[in-house]
Order: sequence, then C-alpha cells, then structure tokens
Amino acid sequence: MQDGQTFFSLNKRMDWEEGFDANVHMLEQGFSIQQSEKYSIHRIVRTDELDGIPPICDMTVGPGRKLILLDESANVWIYDDESRHRELLFRHGHELFSSQAMLASMSDLLVIADSSESTERRLALYSISNGQTMWAVHNWENLSLYPLSLNTKLQTANTLFITVPLDIAVGMNGSPEVPKDGRIGIIQWNSAGEVMRVYEHDAHRMPESIPISKLQDRFYTAAADGTIALLDNQLRTVTVFHEDGRDPFHFQLEQEGRFAGISIDTNHNLYIGDSGYAQQEGVTERFILKYRGNGTTLDKVTGFRGRTDKLVLDGRNRLYVFDRISGQISLLDLRARTMLLEDTQLPEAVYFSADLDTTETETTWHKIRLEADIPEETQIRFSYYTSDESEGMVDGDYVNLTNYFTDPDISVKEKLRATRDLWSEPILNPKDALLMHAKGRYLWFKIELVGSEQKSPFIRKLRVYYPRTSLIAYLPPMYQQDEEHSPFLERFLAMFSTFFDDMEDTIDRISGHFDPDAVSGPYLEWLGGWLAITEHEAWGERKLRELIKRAPELYKLRGTREGLMNMLQIYTGAEPFILEYFQFKQMQETSELRQLFTQLYGDNPYTFCVLLRPESVRTDEQRLVIEQIIEDQKPAYTEGKLIVLQPWMYADMHTYLGINTYLSEPTLLTLDQRSSMPYNTVLIDVDRDKRMDIHTRLGLDSEIE
Repeated sequence: MQDGQTFFSLNKRMDWEEGFDANVHMLEQGFSIQQSEKYSIHRIVRTDELDGIPPICDMTVGPGRKLILLDESANVWIYDDESRHRELLFRHGHELFSSQAMLASMSDLLVIADSSESTERRLALYSISNGQTMWAVHNWENLSLYPLSLNTKLQTANTLFITVPLDIAVGMNGSPEVPKDGRIGIIQWNSAGEVMRVYEHDAHRMPESIPISKLQDRFYTAAADGTIALLDNQLRTVTVFHEDGRDPFHFQLEQEGRFAGISIDTNHNLYIGDSGYAQQEGVTERFILKYRGNGTTLDKVTGFRGRTDKLVLDGRNRLYVFDRISGQISLLDLRARTMLLEDTQLPEAVYFSADLDTTETETTWHKIRLEADIPEETQIRFSYYTSDESEGMVDGDYVNLTNYFTDPDISVKEKLRATRDLWSEPILNPKDALLMHAKGRYLWFKIELVGSEQKSPFIRKLRVYYPRTSLIAYLPPMYQQDEEHSPFLERFLAMFSTFFDDMEDTIDRISGHFDPDAVSGPYLEWLGGWLAITEHEAWGERKLRELIKRAPELYKLRGTREGLMNMLQIYTGAEPFILEYFQFKQMQETSELRQLFTQLYGDNPYTFCVLLRPESVRTDEQRLVIEQIIEDQKPAYTEGKLIVLQPWMYADMHTYLGINTYLSEPTLLTLDQRSSMPYNTVLIDVDRDKRMDIHTRLGLDSEIE
C-alpha cells in the first residue's frame, strides 16, 4: 500500500449492521438480496401418453421417486418417469381392490384403502417389491371401515392415517349411511396393523344422515411429524390435529374455489389444491394455496396453475400434483426466488451506510475496492456523498445525515426520493473504482443490489481508501500540471496502483503462509514440500502439521535412534521398538541361540530392526511410507529392517512380553462357596466321542483315515 494511505474496511456482519438495509439477507460472510424457496414445475408426466396403461384414477410416490399408478382397471403400475420404465405390481384380475381405491406409500410398502362394497380388504398393506400382502383388515372394533381419505406421515415410514365414519347405520335402501350427528374421524395405524389413536372434532359431525357414497371425494387427509390435517371441501374447512395432545385448531377457508388435495411440508405449512373446472363461470386461474398451521394465508404457489385432485409431498418437500381429468402429474421442486423490495416491487435491495469519518476536513477520498459475486443478469450500483459537515439539507429539512439514512421509520422509497440529488452518479459493478470529486471529512454511500428472478449479487467486503494518492506524483511536473490530460493519466495509472497495492498486501501477509497452524490444503502441502514430503495424502493434515512444526528439532536428530523414533511416532501415533545389534550381541555368541537370533534379527552388526504393533501398519501404503521414513532417517552406513509384530502364541517366534504377548494369572471357576474348578480342567463326554454331528475333536477323540 502506498505511503500515508489508509482505508475503512467493512467485512464483518457487525460492520454492515451500523447502516440501514432493506430486503437484505445479512450473513457473517456478507449480504445479498433476500431470497425464498418457491415451487416451480420441474417435470410433467402425461399418463395418457403411456402406451398400454388405461386412464389413471389415483397415484402416489414410492421409493426412489418412482410413481405408483392405479388405473381404471384396478391395475397398479410402478413407473420410473426418468427411464420411462413401467411394470405391473399385481397380476391382471387380482380382485384385491377396485379402481375406487386410494393409494399411499410407506417407504417400501404400499397402502391401499378401498371403500367398495365388493372388496373384503378395506385397508391393506403390500410390499412394493413383490406385491406380497403384509396385512389386511375389513373392520376395527366391530366398526366396518369405509375409507374416505388416506395418507401417511411424511417424516416416518411406519404411520398411516385413514378418514372413516365412526358412526354407521343402515339406510332405508339397505345402504350404509352416517346417521344424524354421526362422527367423521381419523384413525392412526402403524405398519404392523395396530390402531394407535383416533382423532375427531365436533366440526365433523353430520347435521343430517347422509349415505356414505355421497361422502366420497369430500375429505382429504395430510400428515407430517406431529401434525395431521383434515380438509372438508364441502364445508370449506380445515381441522389441524396435534400428536402432542394439544387441542385441535379449526379454521375456515375464505378464498373462492373448489378445493381438493392437501399436504403438509416439513415446516408444517399447508398446501391446498383447487379442482375447479376451467369452463366454470368465474374460474380463470387455479392455484395451490399455502397456509400456516394456524390458518394464516401465506401465499399462492404461482409456479403452478391448473387443476388439482391430489397433492403428495415426499420427504424432500417435492410436491406432486395429480389432475385426474387430464391424467397429468406435475412434479414441483423448491427453487430459490429473489424477493421483491416492498416499496418498489422489484427484485432489488438497498443499503445506506453510516458516516465514515476521517476526522480531518477536506480529505480527498481515493477509491473503493469491492469483493463481490455478480452473476449474469444482476447488478451492483454504488453511489457516494462527501461533506465536511455531518448535517445537511434533505427535502427542505436540516438533519443529521447518518441519523436520517439509518432511521428505520423512514421508508426506503422516501429516502430514495428525498436524497436523489445528494448522491454521485452510480458506479456500476465496481470491483476497483476511483472516487471522483469526493472531498470532505465524512463519506456516506448507498449500495443498490439488482437481482433477477433466481439470482442475486453477493457482497463480501468493501474497502474505502483515503487520502488520494497517485503514481502521477512520481512523474515529471509537466505531466502533473497538464490540466487537460492529467485526470485521464491519473485514472490510467490507478490501474497499476491497484496492482502494486495487491503485491504489497501479499508481501505483508506472506508470513502467514509459513505458519503450519494457519494454513491448510495446498499451502500446507507446499510447506511439506520444503521437507521433501511428497506423500501428503498418506500423512494427512494433522500429522503433516505436527511434522512441520517439529522440523527444526527433528533435523538436528536425523541419523540418530531418537530422531527415527520421533518420526515414526508422529506418523504411526505409537512408540516404535528399535533393536540394535549390541543389545543381543552377547546372546548371539551363545551357540544354542545363534540360529534363532540370526533368523529373527540377522547377523549383520550394522543392521537394526524396527518393531511396530500390527495396528500401526494396516495397509501396504502405510508400510511403504514407514519404510521410506526408516530409509531417510537411518545413518548412512546402516540398514534398517521393518518388522510388523503379529499376535504370536509361540514362545520361540517374535514374542515380547508386554508388547504382543501377555501372561495372566490362573483363574478358578467358582461353583459355590465350597467348590471350584481348576483353570486347566477339560470337560468331556466320553460316551459321545467320535460322533460327527455332536462331539468331534480331530486328533483327540476322532481321526480321519
């Protein structure tokens, strides 16, 4: 950095929070325009174009995001919309359920509920892999089941909910009906076919008797972790039940529409579809409505417009919309959407700074440097204002400028209108820009972020430099005194000034790259290269960092027993055992032991052995690295041998007490206070010897001839 120059730096959240922002998403690393996740169509499956499959009556989503389809012939198809592969789950003519059945999935299980009088399986669970029946029921506690809606819990794969009449009578024509004041409730089942709980609310009592057949397509059920919702599309009401025992919440839908289908996402927001026909009078647009769990209207899913007969949410909050009339299944994914600034209704954000005070009047401000990500179709506009006074005229009033810019009670629209004449011409997408005609003790700036529908600029760091310095000062006076051309020359030289500033800044921070505790990744490997360590992955960052820090100490000990032990301990994490010739020389001279010691350690007096536990050398790669360490650290005239100890049980092999072999005290099996069994007792049953199927001990009581 050039002599006598300093800067204001805004690179932390607390720095930016001194100003005022609107529609800004502030993070510790920087800020961008507020964004939210909204649904948009990812893929559309048109089931009417699937050859060999009759029109679809119902659908659900199975494992692997495969679609499970029920056609009007009561066939169930497993369909992969990406590979366009389909297969039949049950044989044709299975008669297990009718085309009026409802589908839901529980992990790798398929739930089918059918209210048809012709079926004996009103609720059944099948394996999706092979169609095997897991369990099936027709009634519960002497109550015939007539499923009106079906769903499973989003987060867990072992709970399902069916909406059924809890009171049933026989009508005048012999058909089942719900009597006057009869209840409609939700029964919760587990995957084993056991009823766990029943949910009901007085709002779902029938004011008059009504045939069960007329209740079809009236109720819709949704469930998420801890929350169950029941939609009554005739009364236009939603009842939210809670598994923790809280009182149910009941609310009325105020919007117009013919509602059908309900789902709950992981944030317990409700999604309700519209099944109205486009040709109906007054039906122009049909949206999926979004509500909070307390009934507050949030928004419309504007990414989808069309008819809804069923809504299904999977575990990743992907939304499937089924239109039975067209046979169309729309897959909606959550995607980031840039939020609109309330005062302008545009995808933008505004930031007003507090004052930057140099404490010296008539300061000439130099430049700004902005670190930011600016995607295509987005923009950053930077404007500034300087003055020797902290107060000024705004819209006819004399105000403290910092207080005005940061006042949260003044709308952004009003601030932009009232201060439009204060600001400089905006600098577009500034990465490195001079501040022209910027003179004064104080500087304020305004940043406008302009985004697209899905993208936003992201600002990480801003530096504002002062006072003005230029490389033109190092040129002959004739270049400085040319009033016509010197401004251009000054701007031209500013590019080289930035290059020099970066170089000086790098030089100032270069010492940080030599600190093994402060660097990682490529920089740490670079430091390791100074020590001729090339197998960085074999060492790992933790070991490599310790090796670099202890390098001065280790290199003084290179070629010594202690140095080798330290290096091996850093790499293996365990202390090695080093055996040198002088340690067993006297025993080597004994004729009885010479052959054994030669076999174990060799007879070269310039050879030593490094013994390591088996857990220290688990792979061939580790063995190669250890052998390289021994080769690098041994004295030049010696040879080192690596021996990986094994858990031997023979006393004449590499057996070392306390290292890979242990002696324990004999123990007795105590039968009672007066009786015990010695440690070396062997129990046998002689009369069963030599029987291959019961008691066989080769070499003891059985032989193979």
